[in-house]
Amino acid sequence: MLARRLIVLALVLASSGIVSGTQQAPAFPTGRVLSHRDQAAHVKQWIVKRFDEVLPALMRREGIDMWIVVSREYNDDPVFRSMAPLTTFSSRRRTILVFSDKGGKVDRVSIGRFDYDAVFTVVQTPNDGQWDGLKKYVADRDPKVIGVNTSDAWNHADGLTANEKEQLLKAVGPTYAPRVKSAEMLAVAWLETKLAEETTAYRHVMTIAHQVIREAFSNQVVTPGKTTTEDVVWWMRQRVADLGLGSWFHPSVSIQRAGGQAPPSRVIMAGDLLHTDFGLVYLGFSTDTQHHAYVLKPGETDAPAGIKAGLAAANRLQDITMAHAKAGATGNAALASALAQAKSEGMTPSIYCHPIGYHGHGAGPPIGMTDYQQGVPVRGDYIFRPDTWHSIELNVTHRVPEWNNQAVRFALEEDAALLSTGWDWIDGRQTRLYLIK
Repeated sequence: MLARRLIVLALVLASSGIVSGTQQAPAFPTGRVLSHRDQAAHVKQWIVKRFDEVLPALMRREGIDMWIVVSREYNDDPVFRSMAPLTTFSSRRRTILVFSDKGGKVDRVSIGRFDYDAVFTVVQTPNDGQWDGLKKYVADRDPKVIGVNTSDAWNHADGLTANEKEQLLKAVGPTYAPRVKSAEMLAVAWLETKLAEETTAYRHVMTIAHQVIREAFSNQVVTPGKTTTEDVVWWMRQRVADLGLGSWFHPSVSIQRAGGQAPPSRVIMAGDLLHTDFGLVYLGFSTDTQHHAYVLKPGETDAPAGIKAGLAAANRLQDITMAHAKAGATGNAALASALAQAKSEGMTPSIYCHPIGYHGHGAGPPIGMTDYQQGVPVRGDYIFRPDTWHSIELNVTHRVPEWNNQAVRFALEEDAALLSTGWDWIDGRQTRLYLIK
């Protein structure tokens, strides 16, 4: 019953025009969520292919001969989740993963007892003998540069704890300790780079995210004058759980209303402009979406022209932002030029885009932050690269004549892929308001 209902929703969504844009032919069922077993098969295949085809080039680009990733149970390195199959919920005891490049294939080993669903070759060590095993493995390989995950600026690349670093340096000894350096840019590169197969799968993931929003912003869930924003929030949270998917943040639903005052109650009324911020986790990927809905007044068949114009202005800001965020440009350069162009066109813009993928706020170049509209230190100077995913997140403050020229905030967020051919929306973008009767 649920699968059939989702298929119907998918067809409604595809024909509604609410979300528009191009996408590749889907390799996954449009309206059906894959079983956990089927998801695991896909994810494991991607991990192995990434190790074989993506990691060698990244290690050579960053000049690292050996990459050591250390995690402890329930205290995982942020990189670990992207390297572990879905049968693994956390690293086991202590996990030492070592990637060694000898100019050909990158060898991947787990020093200890766990092969993580046969993804890694195990270098067997006795209990409490992992550091000795690492010492011997490093000496046998004799790497010139050893990378570990420590970083001041990149939170995703700072997973090595103080204790584990101390133990690691002691284990590799005085010969190799001076060769240990931060692998921060390798960790970022690994997390941001996506396979074509992963992008195809992500399109499927986004169709499910869009379906949940579409249903939430409909009369199936909202009865004006009765339903509260919290009712919708918890409906969305429960829907994700019922689908067997995960969440990486609690959804939000907010109201803007003619008169400019925040509603004293959270009851949704006719004439309200609704906004949601929603994200789910599926196939190991996070989504992040912000959309708007309008609640029709009696006799209305569409939203006021001024509200539709505000949404169009936010769409225009998306176009401007992506035009400046080209491969090879930095996040800070894209921010400065996009804001300048938007202001020259009479907008009141704010831009705060971020990478997305294995983490909701992913590794890679940000385009501003809500409180960094002059640029983001260090991370904002990182360049955009092809085969990466980004949440195009921003807002425009637009005056609505029908609301006595009230300033209204139109905030949109949509996930897009930067490919070798340029930008492509993962599953279209919102160009029309959801209408609730």
